[in-house]
Amino acid sequence: MAFHAPEDIAMVLNIKPSTLRKYSLLLEQSGYSFKKNAQGHRWYSDTDLMALRKFITLKDSGGMTLEDSAEAVFLWSKTESIARQATLSTAIQDDTKRHEATVNELTIEERLLRLIQHQQQTIDQMAQSIQKQEEQNGQILKEVKMLKGSLQPLDAPSSDQPKIESAESFSQEPESEPETVMPKKDTRGLWARIWNK
Repeated sequence: MAFHAPEDIAMVLNIKPSTLRKYSLLLEQSGYSFKKNAQGHRWYSDTDLMALRKFITLKDSGGMTLEDSAEAVFLWSKTESIARQATLSTAIQDDTKRHEATVNELTIEERLLRLIQHQQQTIDQMAQSIQKQEEQNGQILKEVKMLKGSLQPLDAPSSDQPKIESAESFSQEPESEPETVMPKKDTRGLWARIWNK
């Protein structure tokens, strides 16, 4: 914030330096405060310049005394100060909200990253278990093939089977020789059979 000497402010307001001192004293009596250097001389900021302009405008309007104008400017400066503080407070709150949002975004990003890492670990574990399962299936398939290779098919007789089959065929032959004679079917009608004619 830039500060100006009393002579510069008097020239900008088009008043004498003694009049500036008088107006400044009235404003200070109503509660307004100016920045002062080590010797006690007033230094004026841009906000002070606006307050002095308002004071002159109110004084020149004719409806207010100098004291009433000074009081009105003081109240205006307070509301302006409150508005500035509210704006500053709002800006600080906005900055805080932005910071919290950034932190939340980071935490959301961190959460997502952790979730992705966890899912990747789960996928890796599943891939390992699938690979182990495939290896076990391959071993089981090899063992089944070995067992199939060691077993002879039922159609191909082994050395013990011809003896058994010949004994069976020998025992089956006598059974096939005796044939039972079936009586001829009677083709007569029902009444002929009843009366036996």
